[in-house]
This record gives sequence, structure tokens and C-alpha cells, in this order.
Amino acid sequence: MGMTLGYVEVTPEQLDGVMGDSEQAEELYDELSDDETVRDAFIEKAWDGIQYLLDEAGVGVELRMDGDPIEHDGDEFNGFPPEVVKSIAESLNAAPFERLAEHYDPADMMARGIYPRIWDTHPAEELEYLSENYAKLREFFDAVARNGNAAIGCFSF
Repeated sequence: MGMTLGYVEVTPEQLDGVMGDSEQAEELYDELSDDETVRDAFIEKAWDGIQYLLDEAGVGVELRMDGDPIEHDGDEFNGFPPEVVKSIAESLNAAPFERLAEHYDPADMMARGIYPRIWDTHPAEELEYLSENYAKLREFFDAVARNGNAAIGCFSF
């Protein structure tokens, strides 16, 4: 399966209830990610490529680490309180993909080992892959911020 990253929307109360308990965080994440009525953003294996573009464009968002860690064996969970969600949404909304795409450099991404190391195979298709997943990410954080909610992120490896 590889290393993937996804997020689910939660209420601030739900997030508070699982911050100290990784098993509860995992159960809640799994339950909500299977519920088609819950907003989520599964950006697959695009996370590292998007992070590369964000870093190169000077956008101060760390997709995996901006939240508060919820200790767990195996998958890595992070809680994103409403104020962090809002900050991420503002940063992503200020950075249209066209701005990020200016920094797309498949050779550099391969040299740096940016996961999943596919960037020079079909560069135009891989850029589209990043664009589609970035759109999911922006829409997710924007909607969750407008709702005043929180999020749980799961980095699965």
C-alpha cells in the first residue's frame, strides 16, 4: 500500500476526546473515514510531492506535523484543532496550485527522494496527480475551517 496521508473532519469535542488515547483516535478516524457523510481528504501518496511544492513555494504548512501528535504504534495520528485548521486553510487558499506548479522539478524531486519517487516517469501526469490531490486538500481545510471544526490526520506507513 505504501505511505499515505488522509484527514477527517471532527468536532472540537471529538478531537479533545481522543487526544490522549491513540486507540480511540484510530477507532474514530477509521469510523469516520468509512462514513460517506463525513468530510475527508485522502491525498494518497501525493503528500510528499505536495509538501515539496509547498516548501519550495515558501508556504508555511507542514502537512504531517502542523497538528498535535497522538501517540500510536504503527500509523501516525495528529489532531488539528480549529485554530490550526483555520491557519492551514488560509495558507493553502493564498497559494493557488499554479503558484506551486512553478516549483515542480521532477529531476530535483527524484534526487531528493521525494516519495513515491515517480516524478520523472510521466512528469505531466504526475503534476496533474499533485494538482488533483492539492485541490482535495484545499477544499477540505477550507470547508472544515468554515464549519469551525477540527481534523484528525492519519499518516499510514
